[in-house]
Amino acid sequence: MTAPSAAVHVAEFRAERRANRLLQRIRAAASRDQLRLVQALILDHGLTQPEFSANDFRDLLPDLQHGLLGAAVRGLAASGAITATGRTAPSTSPATHGHRISVYRITAAPEETAPAA
Repeated sequence: MTAPSAAVHVAEFRAERRANRLLQRIRAAASRDQLRLVQALILDHGLTQPEFSANDFRDLLPDLQHGLLGAAVRGLAASGAITATGRTAPSTSPATHGHRISVYRITAAPEETAPAA
């Protein structure tokens, strides 16, 4: 009975490692300034909105390198600047075919946070 559970955990671990490697490649290809600007926009927006998702920025940032918005959001989440609320919303990006994305909120005051670029 424990074998299927262990297999699921291994598959999840491998999927997360692949996703993290992809995010690292996206971050390496993007300029540090570009990533910081996107993260600053997310933090600024979070000060005026109690909750937000990557959907809130797609129209504001139409010419981003593929994956940069997600990398910026995940970097802020990893740094603790933003926190997932536990809710999700369908993605508005045509490339994602409406898969669910996390909804976030600001974790701390802006002077207490630093972008995870």
